[in-house]
Amino acid sequence: MVRILFVWACLFPALAIAQEWEFGVAEKLPDNVNSECDDVMPILSNDGKTLYFTRSFCDFNRGGKFTGSDIWMSMLDPSTKLWSKAVNAENLNDRANSIAVGVGEQGDVLYYMKTSSSKRPDGVLSISRQGGAWSRSRLMPVPGLEPDEYLGMYVTPDQMVMIISMNGPDSRGREDLYISVKNDRGEWTKPKNLGSTVNTTGFEMSPFLSANKRRLYFTSSGHSGQGNGDVFYCDRLYDSWEIWSAPKNLGEQVNSKFLDAYFSIYGDTVAYFASNRFKQMDLFKVQVFEKKSQYDIDRRNYLTDEEIQRIAGMTLQPLLYFDGGTSELNDYQKQNLVRIKNGLAGHKDIKFNIIAMKPADKPLETYQARLLNILDFFKQAGIEGNRIIFSTEQSESTIQSKEMVRIRFYR
Repeated sequence: MVRILFVWACLFPALAIAQEWEFGVAEKLPDNVNSECDDVMPILSNDGKTLYFTRSFCDFNRGGKFTGSDIWMSMLDPSTKLWSKAVNAENLNDRANSIAVGVGEQGDVLYYMKTSSSKRPDGVLSISRQGGAWSRSRLMPVPGLEPDEYLGMYVTPDQMVMIISMNGPDSRGREDLYISVKNDRGEWTKPKNLGSTVNTTGFEMSPFLSANKRRLYFTSSGHSGQGNGDVFYCDRLYDSWEIWSAPKNLGEQVNSKFLDAYFSIYGDTVAYFASNRFKQMDLFKVQVFEKKSQYDIDRRNYLTDEEIQRIAGMTLQPLLYFDGGTSELNDYQKQNLVRIKNGLAGHKDIKFNIIAMKPADKPLETYQARLLNILDFFKQAGIEGNRIIFSTEQSESTIQSKEMVRIRFYR
């Protein structure tokens, strides 16, 4: 009889599918950037030299204090590493609302949006800047922009993905997040709702995508948080824009009892956001650090996704999602496990660590049953029991119904 090693360990919260971050102390940007007006939506160019943001209720806006918001900008002094006094980006602004929503990969293209109370926007504007001079703006049409009241968005630097916040016809709450991508003809698709994992009956707003387009940051009043609106993140799964991990709160170093929004992160070292924790909306900066996980001290030689793909000759999906309280495998999960078996059954040196993520306030029995069901499936499929170990890791309690089991491969 084959001896099977069970490791029932309660480990620290660890990586689900992407890197975890810790944050330093949030610092309000100096008065040469912030003002006595509301300053929001900080967007940094990829070279880190230009900070664009939106200023509202300001006497120095092109249309005055009450007619609209303007795009402002500040430049980084390379010698002092300080931001210059913010200036109005005059050629981009008029009596309507002008909002910066993204910067091109080379830093010379700005994506921005104009809105007014009398006309719905037809899309996003793109404008180039060379030698301090702005070119003529170009419209990028987006079909199906039908906001009833609220509208915001983020355009990725490569101009291939757009995340939109609006209260559209099929919104669940006051403001939902939608996805639009550029198709093979170079046209933007009609925005599609991101679904109930992300969107709630509250508001979801101020979206931002990580550089690899895997992680979505946004502000929500509908997920459990500390204030009027907290910054959350979730990761997209299965290379899909429709399946997302459960949103996770960024924590008290970023979030407060007030509204915290417009979070954006750069180079995995620094992030910017806006908050009204000091009455008006101000811009803040926070340092970002890699969070150490239990895997950092695990002496097993875990293989990367790329290494496993090369060994198996195919892309494997080592994540299984269960409804809360269930342990039986469904057809989709079995298909994933069959694919893993087909790719790795002949590689006897590859071993499996099956990890069930368990909230601290839930009983262990359901998570043990999930692991045993996965073990039984692999054994029946021909994977030797001595190639498999188990562990559980503590995850945060969540109002979402999906719970995860991850399979990690090692030698």
